[in-house]
Amino acid sequence: MSARKSERLVNLLIALLSTRRYLTRAELRSMVEAYRDSTDQAFERQFERDKQELRGLGIEIETGSNEVFFEDEEHGYRINRATFELPEISFTPEELAALALAGQVWQDTLAADHTARAFEALRAGGADPDPSLVPSVRPHLDVRERDFEVVYGAALDRREVTFGYGGRDRRLQPWMLLQRRGRWYVFGYDLDKEADRFFKLARFTGPAVAVGKVGAFDVPTDARERSARLTPVDAAAALVAVRDGAAAPPGAEPADGAAPEGYSAWRMRGIDGRALVGEILAAAPDVLVLDPPELRDQVIAALKRAAA
Repeated sequence: MSARKSERLVNLLIALLSTRRYLTRAELRSMVEAYRDSTDQAFERQFERDKQELRGLGIEIETGSNEVFFEDEEHGYRINRATFELPEISFTPEELAALALAGQVWQDTLAADHTARAFEALRAGGADPDPSLVPSVRPHLDVRERDFEVVYGAALDRREVTFGYGGRDRRLQPWMLLQRRGRWYVFGYDLDKEADRFFKLARFTGPAVAVGKVGAFDVPTDARERSARLTPVDAAAALVAVRDGAAAPPGAEPADGAAPEGYSAWRMRGIDGRALVGEILAAAPDVLVLDPPELRDQVIAALKRAAA
């Protein structure tokens, strides 16, 4: 569904839901901005399609008149909130946690802006919408990653997504988004490496683009269990191998881990990602990156640029 169509449906839904009386076609045409510039015939077709679309979503639109004593009074439309609201339901603690996270994400997306603009359009059209009749949507979560909306939409639509990462183009089937220490990660199937993989959105070096058809893949039923077996690793933490007899990089600590013959494993932490790459490059052949793969790719890309 296009952004323009979704906004028009939201505006129509709020207009019908925020009134206790029946609204005529003429009133709705003046209230919903997308209807105003349409010809009479175009408005009639569009309004009928939008009504059917809302009804197709299970929303009951009542038809009636505000003048019970005058049968020739023009009929109007409204949505009875009693039929619109869900009955009382209960959730498990796990379901409540998932809903809380989804609600935080949803409140920071275009829904909040669309709702606010819908109320403004209704008031400009002469209506007096009652906000108490509509569930409030207010932004609470600041999503700093510029590619969040694209990746989030691709995960919902089950579309593949391409983006730059570590100086290379990547292709991913996004299964889910997870937050760790205030940062967002996308988990899915890396089509290039043919393996499950985490990618940190803040580390994208090229814009994310959703490609292909909707429903291009199925999310495995054990995706969450598979994600639990892999831990998102920030690029500012790394496991490196230091050549025997060479000085370890500043701040590095001995670590457990397999290292090539003639090397020992060290852990580097608490350094800005770019500074970490610089420290490794400064050590030249005395330091090898063991983990994470994204950092190794960045170091290789930097070495290739230097060689060129």
